[in-house]
Amino acid sequence: MKTFSIIVLYVFGMGLVQAQPDAGELEGRYQKNLTYKGPITGDEIVYTLYLPPNYHKDHGPYPLIIFLHGAGGGNGSAQVLKSYEAARKAGKIGSFIVVFPEKYAGTVWRDGAKAKRPETNILKELLPFLQKEHALTEDRSQRTVMGFSMGAAGSLYWGSKYLGLFSTVVALDAGGGTSFNDPNARNFVPKYGENTKAIQESLKIRLVQGALNTRRFRQSLDGLKIAYDYEQLPEDIAKYPAGSSCLSRKDPTRKFLHNPACMTEGSWGTATWVFIEKNTRRDK
Repeated sequence: MKTFSIIVLYVFGMGLVQAQPDAGELEGRYQKNLTYKGPITGDEIVYTLYLPPNYHKDHGPYPLIIFLHGAGGGNGSAQVLKSYEAARKAGKIGSFIVVFPEKYAGTVWRDGAKAKRPETNILKELLPFLQKEHALTEDRSQRTVMGFSMGAAGSLYWGSKYLGLFSTVVALDAGGGTSFNDPNARNFVPKYGENTKAIQESLKIRLVQGALNTRRFRQSLDGLKIAYDYEQLPEDIAKYPAGSSCLSRKDPTRKFLHNPACMTEGSWGTATWVFIEKNTRRDK
């Protein structure tokens, strides 16, 4: 039963999302269901955009985080941003613009899957538009790709394939099936083997695990001598505060680790924001 539950959570990648906080609790500007027509494909691109407190276009360029949702389409954007703002208030991270692409369920963030084109839509169409519209950085050393579940797999894929676009990858509860040498793997990422030296030198990777397991992929990274930051959420229920998103709402004596709110709260969430800030070049 436990194995089946984990499989269901991975497939739906947020099917059991807890209630999101009111977006009014956020200090920054939070805009959901924005749309942009891709000039290359003609596709309607749906996204959520967050502009940090005191944002002003003249103060740019701003560093960027792109957050990729799970297989079911849920990204917990308001909850993730609540965690980000708490870390920002505490001085752990500076100002970032955060973009949450929407409606790419089941694609593993690859062009051609499910008749979708997330790579082209987001990286070749939406990103150039947002750079001009909102003074986003064009500097890879100020860009992070981050994701949950399927989006974690997508972030590992995008980070290695688009090394010229991103310097930092954060994968939140990626599952098994990521491989650099197995073309039949669910998340085939050959660039880790092909561009090992460049990745060693210029890509910062953080893996945070809750309910799922990346043991084989971590062993691959170890074998390739690619450094990464790794954190496993606590096994002990007592280490989670009352009301934590990591605990079941119906039964708080049971863990509910596979959700983006859980993956970005607590000390591990703070450590993620610190990791991103540490690896983001700041203009003096």
